Amino acid sequence: MVLALASCGGGGASSSTETITAKRSSTTVVEVETPRKVTGTGDCEKQLGEFVGRMSDLRQSLLAGLSYSEYVVRVRAIRDAYEAIPVKKLGGSCLDGPASDAEDALNQYLRAANTWGDCAGTAGCAAGEIEGKLQRRWRIASKSLDEAKQG
Repeated sequence: MVLALASCGGGGASSSTETITAKRSSTTVVEVETPRKVTGTGDCEKQLGEFVGRMSDLRQSLLAGLSYSEYVVRVRAIRDAYEAIPVKKLGGSCLDGPASDAEDALNQYLRAANTWGDCAGTAGCAAGEIEGKLQRRWRIASKSLDEAKQG
């Protein structure tokens, strides 16, 4: 994988760092690490389609290299697709299978975004300091994404 960490270490403005979380309502923040299992076939695949598709697109883009700002834009779009999933309409097998795996992938992409953002907002942070962490998160996300697709 190619990693474009041009944004790292620039001591960027505070607006360049942020913690990305997933919300389920306007008043409650859902801890992304808490599994919200979503799996199944047919309708499940259809309901998860955009969410899983956006993560697949991100995975492919990581191979070509992304800047931090491009990565954040894509992770936000994934988070938006995640929040749009009609959880109450998903069956138990969907919640316990592909949806859970897809959510695990999202969690890894979010953790990578937060690690990268911390670096981007820290003067003197070198790409080499976080590259291994990012690569590890992305590998785990990729594996979870593959499992979600196999459903």
